[in-house]
Amino acid sequence: MKKLLLTVLFLTLSALAFSGYKDVVKMKLSDGCSMQDIVELKDDFNNVMKQNGYDYQAEIWMPTFYPEEVAGFFYWVGTAPDLADFGPEFTRYFNEATKGSSPEAKLEADFNKCRTEVSRSGFQAQ
Repeated sequence: MKKLLLTVLFLTLSALAFSGYKDVVKMKLSDGCSMQDIVELKDDFNNVMKQNGYDYQAEIWMPTFYPEEVAGFFYWVGTAPDLADFGPEFTRYFNEATKGSSPEAKLEADFNKCRTEVSRSGFQAQ
């Protein structure tokens, strides 16, 4: 019984130690778009998130020092309070994006013109 309680306590404290969830998406810029376009889209995205009560904000990371095979890529790094919060927010956003006249749908249409997603990873942050 002691082992069970200690295990539960350890797992609970471990979960509390993480202060956020990072959604990291490696992207490649599409022809005809600039990094300034991407930054403006990110700013528009963050405004829509805030106005509609989402608990997710994003920033753009551009490598400064990198191996040659990384040239031309940038990273979308979104932050949610935790993984449990990210899932429903992600689902809600993409449900809204399927509605033709929503701000989320406009954002996705604009994003699709300017970038290609290469990979996506999730990280617990401390």
